[in-house]
Amino acid sequence: MRHQLLLFPLLAALFACAPKEAEAPKGEAPTPLAVQVRAVEAKEGALEREVRASATLQAERDSLVAAGAAGRVLRTLPPGTRVQAGEGVVYLDPAPFQEALEGARLNLKQAEANLARAKNQVAGNRAALKAQLLAAEAQLQAAQRRYEEGKALLLAGAMAPLDLKALEAQYRQAQSAYENAKEALLRLERGEDLRLLELQVEAARLQVRQAERNLKESVIRAPFAGEVVEVFVKEGEFVGTGSRAFRLATTERLLAKLYLPPEEAQGLSQATAFLLRQNGREVPATLLRRTDLPGQTRLLEVVLKPEGTLLPGPAEVRYRKRVAEGVLVPAGAVRALEGEAVVFRVGEGKARRQTVRLVAQEGGQAVVEGLEPGAPVIYPVPEGLREGDPVEVIR
Repeated sequence: MRHQLLLFPLLAALFACAPKEAEAPKGEAPTPLAVQVRAVEAKEGALEREVRASATLQAERDSLVAAGAAGRVLRTLPPGTRVQAGEGVVYLDPAPFQEALEGARLNLKQAEANLARAKNQVAGNRAALKAQLLAAEAQLQAAQRRYEEGKALLLAGAMAPLDLKALEAQYRQAQSAYENAKEALLRLERGEDLRLLELQVEAARLQVRQAERNLKESVIRAPFAGEVVEVFVKEGEFVGTGSRAFRLATTERLLAKLYLPPEEAQGLSQATAFLLRQNGREVPATLLRRTDLPGQTRLLEVVLKPEGTLLPGPAEVRYRKRVAEGVLVPAGAVRALEGEAVVFRVGEGKARRQTVRLVAQEGGQAVVEGLEPGAPVIYPVPEGLREGDPVEVIR
């Protein structure tokens, strides 16, 4: 009991010596802590999106070569053979064409001989025909005189009517002979027989040229340098004129063809950067041409020229299309509050709410109106950030 009485004064002295806590001043609210944020600079620029489309890689030149003459196939080059322009690919049996050419040349020689013989005979025939015409004219005059005399004698009763009929028949016969001799001489002067023979010579020459062309067509040749992709005939088969013989293509020069809606294709230009992707390989390409009128599918054909080596077949085309232009900010910096699109910018160490109009959004970027370029925009936006909240921009 005595020890307890001595402990109480000691504890009281200790409490009296202990420092007192500082009392907060009355009437002042505690200062809120600044929210640490990051800020990005709003920049003026263009918003683009990536467009992907399917394309088909085809040879720049692709031709189905047909036979120019009918014949039997002797031999062909195998598919995959590279040939130069004018080089033979399919060979037909030349024997029938050679025989036809020889026959045409013989016909031409015969026609030329007939024409030459006729020209040599013209001079002699002219003199003979003139003599025949003069003789026929004399006979006609004599027959006419006898006929006139017979009519006078008939009136005088010195000739029987039957005898006058005989004289008239002689006169008509002489008149016909004269007309025939005159027509023969006129025909010789006009050269009708010679002209007919000359036409026969021209026809024979035409047959020779056609036979020579057919002989040349017995070798079906490549119209341009390329690769024989496919051969449609076999040895021993008969090929008709106009039938497909082989397919030739420039496989080392391919073009990419794709079909786009008019509103998509109209925005493409030579400056558009295209990327062709095939089997993991990517090759840049440039716009070669595009059609101005849509086809039956209401799509426009767009042709691209690859700048690298690819294979014929399907491929994927990628390019960027401009969506909008203006002030660019991260799409996540635009918030919808109270029915408005707003961003928070940094002003005098505080978050300042600013209403904007969202023009377009693509790939994490957005184009807005109502915000000047260069403004520091808070991004990412902390949850619950409000107008006037103190902020501290960290790097």
